[in-house]
Amino acid sequence: MDLKGKKVTVFGAGRSGTAAAKKLLALGASVRLTDSDPRADVSVFNGLGLEIELGGHSLGIIEGDDLIVVSPGVHLDLPVLAAARERDIPVIAEIELAFRFITKPIIAVTGTNGKTTTATLIGELLKAAGKPAVVAGNIGRPLIDVDETGLDYLVVEVSSYQLEACESFRPKIGVILNIQPDHLERHHTMREYIAQKARLFRNQTGDDWLVYNQADRAVAEMVKKAKAKLVPFSRSRPGIVTLAPDQIKIPGRHNLENALAAAQAAYLCGVSRETAAEVLRAFPGVEHRIEYVTTVAGVEFYNDSKGTNPDSTRVALETFRGRGIVLILGGRDKGVSLDELARDVRRGVKAVVLIGEAAPRFEAALKAAGCEEIYRAGASLPDAVKNAFLLAGRGDVVLFSPACASFDMFRDYEERGTVFKQLCQSLKV
Repeated sequence: MDLKGKKVTVFGAGRSGTAAAKKLLALGASVRLTDSDPRADVSVFNGLGLEIELGGHSLGIIEGDDLIVVSPGVHLDLPVLAAARERDIPVIAEIELAFRFITKPIIAVTGTNGKTTTATLIGELLKAAGKPAVVAGNIGRPLIDVDETGLDYLVVEVSSYQLEACESFRPKIGVILNIQPDHLERHHTMREYIAQKARLFRNQTGDDWLVYNQADRAVAEMVKKAKAKLVPFSRSRPGIVTLAPDQIKIPGRHNLENALAAAQAAYLCGVSRETAAEVLRAFPGVEHRIEYVTTVAGVEFYNDSKGTNPDSTRVALETFRGRGIVLILGGRDKGVSLDELARDVRRGVKAVVLIGEAAPRFEAALKAAGCEEIYRAGASLPDAVKNAFLLAGRGDVVLFSPACASFDMFRDYEERGTVFKQLCQSLKV
C-alpha cells in the first residue's frame, strides 16, 4: 500500500490516532489530525508540520483526502464522515491500516468480556513455547505501532468499535469468547452489535481457524456463517487442558473459558499441552480485571475497572459469591439493561456505593430490585473508596467493578483503575 504523497486525515488524537499519524508520516503521506477535544495533547507532533484541528471536525479537514483513518472512539455516523463516504473517501480503522502492512500471522480475539485476559494469556503461551509474539490492539498498544520483525505471531485484542471500520482485516486465527449486551449507545441494537463482532471472521477462508465458545448461544449462531475451520471450546468440557480447572490460577468460572479459548488458539500454533498447563498454573491474570490490590484492617480491595458493562460486573460478583461484598458502581452509562445486575446485587451484595453520571439510573434499578443499602458518592471516587471501607467489615471485599465506561471522570478504564488502587493504598497511611 503506497501512501507516499497521499492526503490522509486521522480522526482522534489518543494512542491509536497518534500512532497512526506517526506511521503515516513515516510512509510519506500528507497527514492531518482532528480531535473533538480542544485540550487534546498533540505536543508529540510539534515541528513536524502537521495540520491539526482541535475542538471539532470541520468539513474542510477532509478536503482532497485520499484516505481517512479513525480511532476506535470516533463514531462513524459523524456528519463529516458521512460526507467523506459520499465523496468515496475510504474510512478505515487503525487496525485495518496496520493489517495492510503486516505479513506475520494474526491471532485476533473479540467478545464482550474476557478479551484482555485471553489475548494476554495467548501471548504468554506462545512465548513459553519459544514462539516470539506481541500482544496489541484494544489492549493498549496500537497495532500500527508494532514492528513485526523477529515475531512469529501478533496477538490482537479487537473491539466492535475497531471492527466497525475494517474492510480486509483477516486473522489467521480468530477467537470469539461471548456476546452480551454492550455498547448499545453506539450500535443501538444487539443485532447491529453482533454484526460488527462478526466482522472478525468475515474475510477468513477455509485456510483459517475460528475458535469459538459453543456454549454461548449468540456466538454459536453467528459462527454458522463462517468459512474458516471451526474449533469449539466450552467450560462444560475442560478436558482440552491437562490439568483440573481448580489448578488454573486465575480465579472465577469465566476465566476457565478464557483459559480454554487461549489454549485452543495456542494448540493451533504448535504449543504443547504440557506447556499450556505450566503457564495456566502460574498466570495471575491482568491488571484492572478482578485484580487484588491490598488488605486494610481485614478488608480486601479488588480493582475491576475493566468491568465496563453489567455482565462483566456480574462475573466479578460471581467470583466472590459467599463473601461480604461492598460494590462500587457507576460511570458513563452505556444504555443497556440493569435488571439482571440489580437482581445479582440484591442476592449477594452487602452494600453499594454509586458514582458518576449513571448513578441515578443505577439507583432506580437497584431500588426496583429491592436493594436497600445504597449510597451516593457523586463524582468523587475518593469519597466512594472511603465510604466503601467504612461499610465493609473484617473479611469483606470492596469490589470496584463499575459496569460503566470511564469517560465521565477519567481518560480510560486504566487511569480509573490506577487511581482506585492509589486510593486503596492511601487508606494504610
